[in-house]
Amino acid sequence: MILKRLSLHPKFAGVVDVAVGGLFLWSLHQTLIWWLLLVFLAARLLWWAFILKITYYPIYIRRLWHFLALAFFQIGLFFLLLFIEWKTAWWLVSIVYLLFPLISFWFLPAKNDNQLSFVTKTYRRLRFWMCAFGLFGIWSGIFAAVSLQIFNLNYWFILLPAVLVTAALNAWWWHEYNITIDKKYYFWVATSGLATLELAWALFQWPLGYFATALILTWLWYDFWLMARFHLLPLGINWKKQRAFFIVNGILLAVYLLFIVKWK
Repeated sequence: MILKRLSLHPKFAGVVDVAVGGLFLWSLHQTLIWWLLLVFLAARLLWWAFILKITYYPIYIRRLWHFLALAFFQIGLFFLLLFIEWKTAWWLVSIVYLLFPLISFWFLPAKNDNQLSFVTKTYRRLRFWMCAFGLFGIWSGIFAAVSLQIFNLNYWFILLPAVLVTAALNAWWWHEYNITIDKKYYFWVATSGLATLELAWALFQWPLGYFATALILTWLWYDFWLMARFHLLPLGINWKKQRAFFIVNGILLAVYLLFIVKWK
């Protein structure tokens, strides 16, 4: 009953969350006991469930979608923070880890009006990029687990759950962007899972580090998700408008593969 009467301002909730996030990072940095790391992870998720429960939300925004985006982001960043060896990169990821949840709270509308306002759309985009960043972290963890042989398992047992999670993420975010749920929708969800499976299997064969491989997979995943989203909308894909997008993506990917990434 007390929780129902509480109503924190979103901006205040974000500031409080930064402090809790900093405590999580400090705890993560202090221990190497694997089960204690899982306790810290579970505690962070429970904290978000609590703070979202007592934070004010407009009636047209669901707490569950915010929590899922935070949880996905948390799991992905958890893997990144575990496997990153370069100290500077660790601190950069830590800043992202603190900053994105804070901004997600600050972009929450503080009133029940303007459902279709710029602020609401920005809030949705930020949650999407939190999920994309989380996906990059999850695939980094998958590729790292295989490369470092952390588990004595065939990599297919690690790969398949990640593919299912990726397909579920596609389904969620196509639905968030008002795609009609019908047979065509389910067909593209299944197709995205199959495409991710084939891409991940191919990338396993490449002589690249696990972070570089995960970045390529996430990059191509986003391109596929975006084009499928346009395809599933009534207007379809405007190929003339997307031509520049593909050209720029191709150039950037080529530069990344040829001049930035380190081949083994």
